[in-house]
Amino acid sequence: MVQKMLSSLYSWVAIVSIVIIVITGNSFYVVSTLDELAALEARLFTTNRVIGSVNNLHVAILRAESGQRGFLLTEDEDYLDDYNDTLNQINGLIDQVEITGLASDLPEQVNRIETLLDLTRAKINGMIEVVELARAGEMLDASSLLNSNRGLILYDRIETLFEQIDDSEREMQAKHLASLMKLRKNSVNTLIVSSLTTVLLIIAIFILLKMNVRESLRHQRTLEDINSDLEDKIEERTQELRVYSDELARSNRELEDFAFVASHDLQEPLRKIRAFGNRLESGYADVIDERGQDFLKRMLNAAERMSLLISDLLSFSRVSTRGKDFVDVNLNSVFSEILSDLEIAIDESGAKVSVDDMPNILGDKSQIEQLMLNLLSNALKFKNPDIAPEITVSCSTPTGEELVNVLHEEQYDWTKITIQDNGIGFDQSFSEKIFAPFQRLHGRSEYKGTGIGLAVCRRIVERHNGQISALSQPGKGARFTIIIPVNGEPFASTTSEGVVSND
Repeated sequence: MVQKMLSSLYSWVAIVSIVIIVITGNSFYVVSTLDELAALEARLFTTNRVIGSVNNLHVAILRAESGQRGFLLTEDEDYLDDYNDTLNQINGLIDQVEITGLASDLPEQVNRIETLLDLTRAKINGMIEVVELARAGEMLDASSLLNSNRGLILYDRIETLFEQIDDSEREMQAKHLASLMKLRKNSVNTLIVSSLTTVLLIIAIFILLKMNVRESLRHQRTLEDINSDLEDKIEERTQELRVYSDELARSNRELEDFAFVASHDLQEPLRKIRAFGNRLESGYADVIDERGQDFLKRMLNAAERMSLLISDLLSFSRVSTRGKDFVDVNLNSVFSEILSDLEIAIDESGAKVSVDDMPNILGDKSQIEQLMLNLLSNALKFKNPDIAPEITVSCSTPTGEELVNVLHEEQYDWTKITIQDNGIGFDQSFSEKIFAPFQRLHGRSEYKGTGIGLAVCRRIVERHNGQISALSQPGKGARFTIIIPVNGEPFASTTSEGVVSND
């Protein structure tokens, strides 16, 4: 009964929430519409200001010019009253036009207004020059300037710009007005539709609620009958999963045993092939022709390569089965020992290797050494032929995005180790293929190896509950990133080992 009441209460809360959301959405739409209306009205006001300020400036120029001409014709200084008043106002009118022009919605209007103001200043200066000459009694010079084409050309250009500015602003004003009227009309229609929709939604929700309550009661009785059957099926499925888990563990153990035994058993005939081949090469070289010696050499090379493949396969299978207990590993000491082992290769290639200060982690020390040795060896091996290798080993704390797909993200503390080189690199489309066993991107004649080194690296990192990834471009080096727990534990238990534990 209590459960039914809570369910009913939750249903009511959900329905009321939907209604509130719809009403709130409509309210936001109304507010948004009002804001848009206000914005359009502001644009109309700006357009009116531009038109008014430009017209005021136009009238002022005409008044000043009229006063100037009246004075020159009659030499009566009463005509200069309007002229002087206009000159006193002209700077203010110019500033007003410049300010309103900056607020115009037309990008090209600023340039027009700047040109207009420059022409206006030139026109005013010309009128002042004529009036001052006339006042000084130099009427011929004043008349000459007045009758020249200079003032007429200036005024023609000014009038053309006045018309362009006025026409473009009035066109924009008409567009804003049309948009305003359309928005008002649409707003009214939308508000009516929204109100009707809200009312219909509320009615529909209450009808659906009533139907849902009846349906819920019916389904509840059905679910009560099904729950018992589900519990029995879940228990049965759990037992099946346990059996599958045991079978999988046994299958993995048998595969590891097979790899180990096969590796040991296959080494013996290979040793005999190599031994007898060496005897033929050393003792019967005189009786074997050149073609036969070539075949013999190929056979010995193939046997050597097969032996190396088997050894690498055994190493790969031992990552999980022969792993040691986790101990505190000083990564600074690990890299110091690895660089000491690689000292000759580093000197021969002229490589520069820099290693940041590294933390201590819990891990299998021998496997961590093998992991870092493989990566540094690859960085030295796959170098550009004309460039000395530069290898940088850095350490940082991984970001939340980098830990999204990492297992046990919240269970451990994590560190990120990055190994960057300037080698030959590879196409990013092969970034997963390189971690598969026996996968090579280059021929055996170019670079030695079986192609299992990076597969071992991935398996070691995964045993430490971490992730390894590669990022590269051809000719621009490669960057290997390892995200590994600082306080981790082995991913797989080694208590269920096969025959490999006995060797």
